[in-house]
Amino acid sequence: MIETLNVILADIDETLCRKGGQIFPITRQAIETLHAQGVKFGVATGRAINSRVFEMNTFWNLSFEFDVIIGMNGGHLWTKDHPEVKNYHLLPESSIQEILERMRPLNLNAIIYEDEHMVALRHDVFQEESSKRNHVETIITNGDEARLYAHSNNNILFRYDMEREEEVMTYVRTLSCDKYRAMRTAPGCVEFMDPRVSKGTGLLNYAAEEGIDPSTIMGFGDNDNDVELLEEAGWGVCLKNGTEACKKAADAITEYTCVEDGVGHYLYDHWINR
Repeated sequence: MIETLNVILADIDETLCRKGGQIFPITRQAIETLHAQGVKFGVATGRAINSRVFEMNTFWNLSFEFDVIIGMNGGHLWTKDHPEVKNYHLLPESSIQEILERMRPLNLNAIIYEDEHMVALRHDVFQEESSKRNHVETIITNGDEARLYAHSNNNILFRYDMEREEEVMTYVRTLSCDKYRAMRTAPGCVEFMDPRVSKGTGLLNYAAEEGIDPSTIMGFGDNDNDVELLEEAGWGVCLKNGTEACKKAADAITEYTCVEDGVGHYLYDHWINR
């Protein structure tokens, strides 16, 4: 366990809450207690930093604003002290076009984030649920791939039925190269991004900008895209419901799952009441 705790950085979905849901009560109480003691708190998410993410502290009934937000799996960084959103290592148009061409045999729906909305090749139930859950409009291109690589972007993602998980992940693992890498970021979702981008590099960029020692940061996550966050944090904690890759990267695993208030119980049992 770390000796000094200055910052808590946590993934959102299946770490702090269910997708689109409320933060769990013990977790909220623990975060409020630590923040009142001077510990900064922020989220590290695969979502773009937009108005919806900025409003999450209010939606969760937290009494304070986030101190830091890492978005797009490390491609976006916002801090309360330096509020301009910074972008890191965008995928160029040519790479996005190449990814679309190489993924075409799987016939999956492709999506990109643009400011306050998403752009998708076609309408499907997965995209409809995501749009409703995140309160974000989706622009449908009706199969026009060129719309998705009209400009550089942080990433491009593909959604699929979980029954195809093994098929999709076996295929996409063959596509990573020095220009981009593929990563499972949620059940039924794989994203392509610049190899230099991760939540871990987001943490390091934040620490450098704010003059914070990374060894004083505690990170929480549950999925493969949280691995680098837990590795770069001074103390990385994976939720009990996390993936095997995430658990392997962690310094500790919670005794409770996300829906059992895993983050809150861990903070009370291993820090607040230590």
